[in-house]
Amino acid sequence: MPLSDALCTFSSGLDSSISETLKQADKFNCSDNKYSVQGPKVWIKIPFKADTLPPGTIEVQGDNNGLTAMSVHSVLEDGSIRSANYSEKAVREHWRPKGQYGLPVPGSDNAQLRNDIKTVYVSIDHPRVVSSISISQLASKKVWDDRKLPLSVMFAILCGMAVMPLIYNAFFYSALRYNFMLWHSVMAAATTIYTFSSSGLIFIAFPETTLTTKFLLNYWTLAFGIAASGFFLIGFLERGKISWRLQAVILVTALFPVAATAIILHGNEGYNMYARNQYHASFLPYFFVIIYTMVHAIRRGSRAIWFQVAAWSPIIFFGLDRIARGMDIYIGIPALDYGLYFTLVIETIILAFGVANRILQLRRHHEDSMRKQVELTLLADTDGLTAIGNRRAFERAFHDKSPEYRFDHLAILDIDFFKHVNDEYGHETGDDVLRAVGKELANTRHFVARIGGEEFALLMKTKNRANRGSSSAVELSEICQRLIKAVHSDVPQIKRAVTFSVGVTSIGKRASLRSVMAVADKRLYDAKNNGRNQIVSFDISDLPKPHTDAATA
Repeated sequence: MPLSDALCTFSSGLDSSISETLKQADKFNCSDNKYSVQGPKVWIKIPFKADTLPPGTIEVQGDNNGLTAMSVHSVLEDGSIRSANYSEKAVREHWRPKGQYGLPVPGSDNAQLRNDIKTVYVSIDHPRVVSSISISQLASKKVWDDRKLPLSVMFAILCGMAVMPLIYNAFFYSALRYNFMLWHSVMAAATTIYTFSSSGLIFIAFPETTLTTKFLLNYWTLAFGIAASGFFLIGFLERGKISWRLQAVILVTALFPVAATAIILHGNEGYNMYARNQYHASFLPYFFVIIYTMVHAIRRGSRAIWFQVAAWSPIIFFGLDRIARGMDIYIGIPALDYGLYFTLVIETIILAFGVANRILQLRRHHEDSMRKQVELTLLADTDGLTAIGNRRAFERAFHDKSPEYRFDHLAILDIDFFKHVNDEYGHETGDDVLRAVGKELANTRHFVARIGGEEFALLMKTKNRANRGSSSAVELSEICQRLIKAVHSDVPQIKRAVTFSVGVTSIGKRASLRSVMAVADKRLYDAKNNGRNQIVSFDISDLPKPHTDAATA
């Protein structure tokens, strides 16, 4: 028969003593509703069967959440009583891993005397959770002393594992700025604090921590962790994989434990054994909503939800068990608490991989979007026939004032007698000429663009600052020679040389595109009127015409 079935309870005033309680032994409740105590002091009667207990000192164990003063009494066969009283500090110092206390049973350390112990009575002042009573048990002090170090190391390792996603998120959030990373950090922090507090490690690091503080940390961290998981889920999954109505339900049910905790703990300044039941019940709606959401997202083709399924399925199992025990539906197996610790930590690690995978997906999506944007920009700025810049790109480059685009000369280049090429060889051959010119111009160090049918513009940065004008003319002459050779090589069906006329002008610091284009166009016009196949860098048409003597004529 489980020890919990042999427990009996009794409620009394705070000033009630063991002797007074023994006089009312017939009032102890051993029925199924024995945990419905009324406080403020609760007595637990535990039969002590020495022959079934391990050798050595025996201790009473139970949940230490929110405990204050306690006392343990051994009633011997002859009616004598051995007592030990413990303050809140003493109860805290007798902590056991996994959030329990362990108080020695008086007389159990004496091999002869322990055989005379008939019954153990435990009193608890203002118990806050039923588990302080319901999971009370007699256990070997030595066994639990030996377990304390390895269990503490195990919980420390779990805390370290839970902290790792925090470091990961902090490192990457500064660069990536995805909000679901923040919510995952809150979840990881809540898991770490909960494990650190409820396991008892908090008493190693901070010995003065009260059991009430531990109690509040346990309750609040789980509530905030659940709330954060709702926001994380909505931000983590791909857009459109959860309907907006379901998103609202997720957030409401995720925040419900926070609201319930605030209400319950605010009114739990005194004795309220039902607060724990109400607290655990507040998690149920969210658990069922999460189960539905997983199915809902899978049906909508979400890939990210599978990380949530892997991370949350074990938590749902152990969490529902913890909720059922928290609501006192059944006592259950306390060892399942270890499973909850492990699944909470494993969840943060699985979701850390999920976060990494989701970031990669988002980055790929972002890169695809940027690539498409660049491609669209290039299409908008590129001449489709020659694959160099078009007039739009030319105007943008002219107005760009960055160091990379500080040009000092503009040259407008025109193919001589291009109409004759089209008429004699056809437009396809004419297009081949344009492609050959564009290809060769693209190999220069200047910004080049096709700004008309057979017109090309070059925005130039000359190397020779001392003599920029002549330097640009010389370089343009070399470019024209290469263009003639390129057309001859790429379009061999044209037997005569295809030549070029060029108009060049300097670009002043405050010169407008319109004024610079007008000067270059005028000089190109001069080059064509002066016989073509030449570069003009000053206004020939403005030179004075030679005087003609009428008589001589």
